[in-house]
Order: sequence, then C-alpha cells, then structure tokens
Amino acid sequence: MLFGGKRRVEEDLEKIRFANLPADKQEKELAEKELRKKEIQSIKFEKNDRLALVIATFSIVLPYVFAFIAIIGAVIGLMYFFFLK
Repeated sequence: MLFGGKRRVEEDLEKIRFANLPADKQEKELAEKELRKKEIQSIKFEKNDRLALVIATFSIVLPYVFAFIAIIGAVIGLMYFFFLK
C-alpha cells in the first residue's frame, strides 16, 4: 500500500463507477478507451525510430566529448612538456 496503493484505489473506484453507469454510457466509455489505446499505440517507437534517436543523441553529445578529451590531452601534454623537461 506504500507504493502504488493510491493508484489501485483509483482504479477500483473507476471500475465501480463504470459498473454503475447505464449501458449506453458504458458503450461510449469503452469506445473512448479503445480510441485512446489506438492513439497510444500509434505513438510507439519502432526499431528505426530508436536508431534515429540514438544517432541524433550521439551527433549532439559526441563533439563535446571529443572537445573535452582534446582539452584534457592538451593540458596533460603541456604539463608533461613543462614539468618533465
């Protein structure tokens, strides 16, 4: 009940409310639920969408990673040049 108990209570209340509705309103609600499910399913990512997201993320992040590595390398190179001369 500590985690997710409130959600279960809300689901139970929704089921009770649905069971007490007249038949025509139940059919309307079922049609709305099916429509929402179809909308959610149309939003799901496919394999190629995930690949495109990964490539886009890398194209944004990798230049900064390379710049950081180059700066650290330059600092270490300068320290080597000046301190171990």
